[in-house]
Amino acid sequence: MDALTESTRHLLALRLLARHARISIVHHETGLSRGHLRALYRDLHGRSPKSGQLPAVGCSAIRSRRQQVHGSLFAALYAAHGGPGIHEQMAIDAVVRAYDTFLLMVGGTAGAEIDLNVCWVIARDLRIGTSRLLYCARCGVHYLVSDNARAPASCPLCALYARHSIRAAAADNGAADSHTAEC
Repeated sequence: MDALTESTRHLLALRLLARHARISIVHHETGLSRGHLRALYRDLHGRSPKSGQLPAVGCSAIRSRRQQVHGSLFAALYAAHGGPGIHEQMAIDAVVRAYDTFLLMVGGTAGAEIDLNVCWVIARDLRIGTSRLLYCARCGVHYLVSDNARAPASCPLCALYARHSIRAAAADNGAADSHTAEC
């Protein structure tokens, strides 16, 4: 392997590890040894990386409507950065760019309901077809649905809006506009 290819793999590993990617993801994307990646993670963050398995299929890490909204935002950004080829091949650079854009939009990691690891799983599931973006005619956005997900396969924005409107209607004796979750 030439020096340029090796440097490119190390740079990608550092980009992913800086965003707290799991060692298994970084190993999959770079081919670098797990021991070397653990040492890099410790050097970057001053502690050992988290262990544990990623969801096998279906993006089962998404458990709430808020997480579904954030997953939908990431998936739409990933589709924009990765283009039509995301359904044939994982575009790791597009995943990182979409994740960074996602963090800017939600106010950083403190405002994010999902992390890079979940975003990688979403990108993987979009490629293999167990997740997809659907269009909601009511609110005009694309939203993420996944096979075997814990969140319902309906528009999370309409559901959250309906939940909010019900609370607002109760607070002002029914004067608020009621938006129902027909999605």
